[in-house]
Amino acid sequence: MSSKNLKIFAYIVKYGLFVLPAMSLIIAGSLFFPFITGKNFFFRIGVEILLFFWIFLALFDRNYRPQKSPLLIILTALAVILSLATIFGENPYRSFWSNFERMEGLLSHLHLFAYFLILTSVFKKEKDFKRFFIALLGISVIVSVYGYLQLFEKIPAHQGAKLDATFGNSTYLAVYILFHLFIAGWLILKSRSKLFKGILVFLVLFEVPIIYFTTTRGTILGLASGLLIFALLVLIFSKSKKARLTSMGFLAVIFILAALLVSFKDSSFIKTRPALNKLASISFTEGSVEARLTIWKMSVQAFKEHPILGWGPENFNLVFNKYYQPNLWSKEPWFDRAHNVVFDWLIAAGILGLAAYLGIFILSFYILWRGYKRGRLNLAEAALFISLLTAYGFHNLFVFDNIVSYFLFFTVLGYVHYRYTSISDSNQKSPLSNGQYNSFKYLISSLVLFGVISSLYFANIKPMMAGKQLINTLKNFSSKGQDVDFIIKDFDKIFNYKTFATPEVREQLSSYANSVAAINISEGDKLKALQKAIEEMEKQIKEFPQDARYYIFLSTLYQKIGQLDRALDAINKALELSPKKQQARFVLADIYLASNQLGKAFEILKETYDLDQNYSEAAKNLAIVAILNNQEDYAAELLKKHFGAAIIADNQFINAYARVGNYKKVKEIWQLFIEKEPNNIQYHVSLAATHIQLGERQEAIKTLEKAIEANPQFKQQGEYYINELKAGRTP
Repeated sequence: MSSKNLKIFAYIVKYGLFVLPAMSLIIAGSLFFPFITGKNFFFRIGVEILLFFWIFLALFDRNYRPQKSPLLIILTALAVILSLATIFGENPYRSFWSNFERMEGLLSHLHLFAYFLILTSVFKKEKDFKRFFIALLGISVIVSVYGYLQLFEKIPAHQGAKLDATFGNSTYLAVYILFHLFIAGWLILKSRSKLFKGILVFLVLFEVPIIYFTTTRGTILGLASGLLIFALLVLIFSKSKKARLTSMGFLAVIFILAALLVSFKDSSFIKTRPALNKLASISFTEGSVEARLTIWKMSVQAFKEHPILGWGPENFNLVFNKYYQPNLWSKEPWFDRAHNVVFDWLIAAGILGLAAYLGIFILSFYILWRGYKRGRLNLAEAALFISLLTAYGFHNLFVFDNIVSYFLFFTVLGYVHYRYTSISDSNQKSPLSNGQYNSFKYLISSLVLFGVISSLYFANIKPMMAGKQLINTLKNFSSKGQDVDFIIKDFDKIFNYKTFATPEVREQLSSYANSVAAINISEGDKLKALQKAIEEMEKQIKEFPQDARYYIFLSTLYQKIGQLDRALDAINKALELSPKKQQARFVLADIYLASNQLGKAFEILKETYDLDQNYSEAAKNLAIVAILNNQEDYAAELLKKHFGAAIIADNQFINAYARVGNYKKVKEIWQLFIEKEPNNIQYHVSLAATHIQLGERQEAIKTLEKAIEANPQFKQQGEYYINELKAGRTP
């Protein structure tokens, strides 16, 4: 290949890297999970295209081949370990592909590794990283402006009151800004221009509040821990008295602020500020903290089962099902992450995966400190990147990564790798021999081209088309949902793509079938939708038999078509996989109720309630079945304990009391409904009907008269009912 062509390729790769940070701006409204999928597909496609050109460069020009470093070795080891964990894991398919909600399977990690290789092979000078970091900051300004527009309610936040900018998740936004604060700090250290330094300082002051207003506690604490480490390193190792005094002052401020936060945690000033209140109210009994602790205990149990290579990437949902604890139901019934980087890696890739992941941080710290000791890095620069990695690591003790945080992490690792190779004695040695086998190189290039094209189509284009079709199908629910044939054809279009989207699509189909079963359409159409959903969910279970959720879906669908035996088999399988899962137990109770096995229904619901007596929904379900079992006093006790009254305004209790013929209780419940909504005509009519059931015709007339008084538009119909009652007839 000519040198001219190689230069063109080098230009494409080098400046193509500058396009990748733009993924942070992408909100793909036409795709399923628009804040996740669009960014991931953009990154994957970009890396795959750059990979093709880079491999050409690496084959024909040894200057574009990666240089050895401890980071390259450990990242290679991590890629190998993740591959083995995927192959030998519980669900290799999911481990490789992940799903639309996360897109963090082995495939994504391989793309990140490829990005690291490309980045470190073409960025050979500090100015390359400097320009790249400036580009990163430029994108971050746009993201921050978006966040401020949400803060001032010019555009809506996607998570309610929390800022989430282009990420759809406040935590993802917070860690994104966290990286850029430290990157801006590095550029401040490196810049000689007072004007540029001033701009960067303004940028830092502009973006810091974004983290605060996300109210993301882990990131705020991570930022504080990073700054603390930076100040300590300067205090201990700096030879400048001024720098040490400044660090001491900064540390004093941190400790004073922490003390004030604790001392005044109950003040109105703290209570009325969400971020400060979350920081001040940290305790082991707090709901979210308690949930995390429970999940971490479950993770330890699961780790003991597969200690070496774990369960495989993206398989935490299986752990959550198997070791599920009932106290989690009211907090989060389905977890697919441990919300802690240590336990996430232990489950994903075992002790080997965790060791490799932690090794990345250890080696990065070593390289940075080595650079400082050799005089190739000043203390502030080394301390800054050590602090950034510390802040990021601390943040990940409470949450988990996404493609953008991984991208920024690998970018920083690329710079650390550069610092190692720039100070290494082996830097001048060629990593590989150039060789003269040009025909062989062209063969390799052709194979790479074929692989890239295949990946572009199968790993990106087809899933994107499936995601787009799924969005269109979901939109059609509202306008054409009653046209079952039309919707089924829509779903078939998605299934025909044969992508990793299929499991999620099957779940959506099940939801659709359940919703159709509850609307006023022909029984034939209902059956058609339900049978299609059953067919697909049976395929899902055949392909992935380890997930309790699929059996719950299937059992519910079987119930809808009256196949109670099959429904029972499916839910019992779900309970084998997740014995303490309340949702599965509720479905089992429904099956017993449908088959008129009231005693068994009561038994299973009593066991479920005893698993976690703080869960009011379990208490309510048990009370309903207690009524059906003629244990009304017990039901009243449960309701008093959890709701403060022996009866509550709930249609399920109306149905239960009506089923056992206790219309006095039915009457009392309708009266509760009317107290809440006195102008609701249907409530008045239902109460009047209950009076009739009790032989209280005069009371029924009075109720209807009150209904007319409350809503004159009901006068004609109401008077008709009243006249019928007065005539001795039942309207």
